[in-house]
Amino acid sequence: MNERRGTVPEPRHFRDVLGQFPTGVAVVTALDPDGAPVGMAVGSFSSVSLDPPLVAFMPARTSSTYPVIADAPHFCVSILGADQEEVCRAMATRGADKFSEIDWFPAPSGAPIIADSLAWIDCTPAWTHEAGDHLIVLGTVDQLAELRPGPPLVFFRGGYGGFATASLMAAPERDIVEPIRLAGRARSLMEDLAKELDLECLAVGAVGEQSVCLAIADSPSADYIPSRVGYRTPFVFPVGSVFVAWDPARTALWLPADAARAAGGEAALRRVRDRRWSVATGDDHYDDLERAVGQLLIQGQDDDGSLGGVMNALRGEQFDPPLEPHTTYDVRMLMAPVFGPHGVELGIAVRGFRNHLDGAEIEAIGARLIAAADEVSRKIGGDATVAALTPSTEH
Repeated sequence: MNERRGTVPEPRHFRDVLGQFPTGVAVVTALDPDGAPVGMAVGSFSSVSLDPPLVAFMPARTSSTYPVIADAPHFCVSILGADQEEVCRAMATRGADKFSEIDWFPAPSGAPIIADSLAWIDCTPAWTHEAGDHLIVLGTVDQLAELRPGPPLVFFRGGYGGFATASLMAAPERDIVEPIRLAGRARSLMEDLAKELDLECLAVGAVGEQSVCLAIADSPSADYIPSRVGYRTPFVFPVGSVFVAWDPARTALWLPADAARAAGGEAALRRVRDRRWSVATGDDHYDDLERAVGQLLIQGQDDDGSLGGVMNALRGEQFDPPLEPHTTYDVRMLMAPVFGPHGVELGIAVRGFRNHLDGAEIEAIGARLIAAADEVSRKIGGDATVAALTPSTEH
C-alpha cells in the first residue's frame, strides 16, 4: 500500500490538501444603509441545524464586504448553478460594482436573491465567532425556496466547475439500509434506462406505511422538477399498486372501505398483474399531489398532514386504467415491480414525460421497464416469473 507521510501544514500545502474536498459555491447578500445591494462569494456555506433551522458561512476577517453584511438586519444566501461561474467571479472581485451586470430580486426580508440561482435562504444573523483568520457566522433561517433544477457550481482543486452524477442514492437511514442496498444493484440499469428513454428513472421501496425514493437516475435532457432521494409519501390507495398486487394481505389493508372504490381498486390490481407494470395518469388531483410533494421537499416535513389529505382525494380511475392503443393519455409515471426472495422488493419507475402518449406507446415503455426490472430481480435472487402465479381473471 503506497502511503505518504503527513507534514506540518504550511499555507500552500494546506490549501492543496483541503482542495481535494469539493465545496458548493454560494453568494451571501444584504442591503447597505442606503438600500444598495452588496454581496460576496463563499465556498464555506453549510447547513447547521434542522431544529431550529440554522445555517453558517465563514468570511475572511480581511473581507471588505462582510462588515456591511454584518451591520444589516438580514442576509440572504443564493446557491449558484454550474452555469453561473461569471456571477461567482463578479462577487469575488474587490472594489467593483458587483451588481452592475447581475440581476436580482428581493427576498422577503429585502436582501437580494441572485436571479436564476438554484435556491435561496433568507436569514437573520444569530451569532458570530472568531476562528483564526476567518469568522464563523451563524444565521437563523426565516424563509427559503428552490428556484430551478440544475447542477450546482462547485469549487474543487483550486478551480470552478459543475457537479453532475448519472444517479443518486438516498442516505442510509436506519429503516431503509436494506432497501438502499437492493436499489444499488439497480443503479447501472437505471442509468441506462434514463439515457435510452430520456426520462427520470427511480427506484422506490415500500417501508412500513410509506413509499421511499431510494435512488434516481436523471434524464440527459431533463426539463422537469427533479425527484429527491429519501423523500417519503404515505402508502395509501390508489398509490403503490405494484407493492400490493402480488400480496393479498397487503391488498386487504390497502383497498378503501367504500365498496365501489374497492371494486375499482381490485380491477386495477388485476390489470397491474396482467401488464406487470402500473401507470399513473394526470388530472387536477394529481397536479395537487405533485405540488404537495414539492412543498414537502422544500419544507422537509408535513406538519399539517396536507399531503395525506391530497393523496386521499386522488381518484382511483387515474391509476392503472384500461388503455386503448390509439387513445392518448397524460402519463405521469410508469412503474414495474422488482421481485426478491420474499415478493416485491422494489419498484423501478420512469417519469418526466414531455408529451402525451397513446396506449401502444405506453405498452412499449412498459415492456422495456419490465425487462429492466426482471434483470434487477435476477441480480437480487428473486424470480420475476412469480408474477404468473397470480394471473388476472380480467380479459
